[in-house]
Amino acid sequence: MYTNILTVLRCPHCGAEFQLMESKREDDEIIEGKIVCEKGHAFYIHDGILDFQSQEQEIFNSWSEFDKDERYAELDRKIDENKTENQRKIENDFINAIAREVKNFRTGFLLDVASGRGLLLRELLKNAGPDVDIISVDLSFHILKQDRLKFRESYPHARVNYIVCDATRLPIQDNSIDMACTFLGFTNMVNLMENGIQDVARVLKDNAPLINSSVYMDENADGAKRVAKYLAENHMEGAEKIYIRNELLAMHKKYFKTVREKIVYEGIAEAVDVDLIPCVGEWFANAVLIAE
Repeated sequence: MYTNILTVLRCPHCGAEFQLMESKREDDEIIEGKIVCEKGHAFYIHDGILDFQSQEQEIFNSWSEFDKDERYAELDRKIDENKTENQRKIENDFINAIAREVKNFRTGFLLDVASGRGLLLRELLKNAGPDVDIISVDLSFHILKQDRLKFRESYPHARVNYIVCDATRLPIQDNSIDMACTFLGFTNMVNLMENGIQDVARVLKDNAPLINSSVYMDENADGAKRVAKYLAENHMEGAEKIYIRNELLAMHKKYFKTVREKIVYEGIAEAVDVDLIPCVGEWFANAVLIAE
């Protein structure tokens, strides 16, 4: 964590600003420490990660469960090996399409929502100039710790503030962030997607963009019905709307003045062992949405 992040943070309990009370540093980065708001709510920094004590999802992306028997690098390798060459290309094209929208960002706070394994974060770091402060947020302390270790070696001069928090209740002040982006982070929130979009709209400055990424499905196809059934079985009835184009566009337009859409790819889904909701043989599209 870096001290300049304190200028945009707010307490998730009371909304007050924070002060750094104690710290251990390596160069300019705070490795261990504590921040406290004026009403006494305290949160700790461990291994360079500011921890607001959010809990991992039980169904989607429980990274600590994955790592019980495997090292982080082996998990990355296993996930990648389960994809076909075509699926790797589709994913890389999707990530690069998001990164292109961010490429000209030169100064201010850049928020990466639900960073996960850092697939988008890696691309952001390639282009981040000295005046860019990246904020990487995720529910999982475990995954952010691994991301920090990995990227600190590759990009030692980049400033990344890793924050463990709930992205539907960001510990960030209103109108304080210059740009936000995500690689399927809102999609992974499932039934909480709209809450996440709404809160990111809150923290963005006027006219600052959200670069979102979404997957579209045909709402009348069998695949969409299987998704609806799966979500209902996991107490998320109606959440399948997150895959429907018109629903997604309407959701963004509730919180932003304009929404532009770029279709990156459309085709028929192949089987992937690690898919949480497999829809083999169904049409889908990858889209980047630029909301301002």
